[in-house]
Order: sequence, then structure tokens, then C-alpha cells
Amino acid sequence: MEKENYAGNANDIQRTRELEEELRQLKNGDARFWGSEQCPADLRVSNLEDILAFESVESGISLFEGFQQHGIDLPNPATLNEQQSAAKAGEIILALEELQILLIGFEEMSARQFYRTLWHTTLWEGCYVKKRDPRALTIIDVSHQIPQSEILKFLEEMTKRGTVQ
Repeated sequence: MEKENYAGNANDIQRTRELEEELRQLKNGDARFWGSEQCPADLRVSNLEDILAFESVESGISLFEGFQQHGIDLPNPATLNEQQSAAKAGEIILALEELQILLIGFEEMSARQFYRTLWHTTLWEGCYVKKRDPRALTIIDVSHQIPQSEILKFLEEMTKRGTVQ
């Protein structure tokens, strides 16, 4: 059982619990939550609402479709060489940064493998959602192989450095 680490007014605490439960149901019970004790309650609620929108793939447009609608050309990876794939992957990383999305787990991939994974899988795993709070961050493990405990350690380190709340 996760330790509840809520602070704030009763409405924010209740809304936090409701959103976490919705996300658990959406992910068939496979959802864990982490938050710094310094995270303001309103930010936690706002971030959970954004996560719910991001994870509700059936109800919104995918990252892939959102990028296309915002002028990012996403050619089939089979048509690109290594250099072109690297340039396109870099463009996607910058576009994801604007949405406050950080990718991890691609360090061992070639540029072609990375772009191919983005094109075929990663950009279809979430909805195109602009976060309401600039302090919110979404992390996507492109490899789907990094243990959740390692991701949590990464987040805790970012919190210690003041990168995230």
C-alpha cells in the first residue's frame, strides 16, 4: 500500500484521492503515485487531471496526431536514414519538452531505432495535452524496461536538485 502524502485543504485532498482512483481504474489497478511533500495541493490536483487526460487515449487525440496538427511532419521511419532520423527525433524531443514530457530509456537505441519506436509506439501511448502548470512533468520510458523504483529515484533526485516539486 502506498503511503498517502497529502497536504492541503479537504477539497484538494478528496479530489486527489478521486483522481488517483480514476487513474487506477483506467490502468486496471496498475497505477502508483508519487509526490513530494513540498508539492502544493492545487498543483497535485492539476497534475493528476492532466495525467488523466493524457492517459485517456480513447477520448483525445494522440501525441502523434497532435504534433501533426501543430505542424510537425512525421514521415514514416522507413523513409529516413540515420541522420534524418536523428534530426526528426530531436525535433520531437523539443516538441515534447514544450508539453513538459521527458523521455527516458532510449539511450541505447540508434537514432533510427529511437525514431521508429516514437513513430510506431510512444507517440500513440498518450494524448496531446498542454499542462496547465509549468511545474508539472510527465516521464515516458520509451524502452518500457526501466523499473518503477528507478524512475521514482530519478524523480526524487530531480526534487532534491529543485528541478521538480
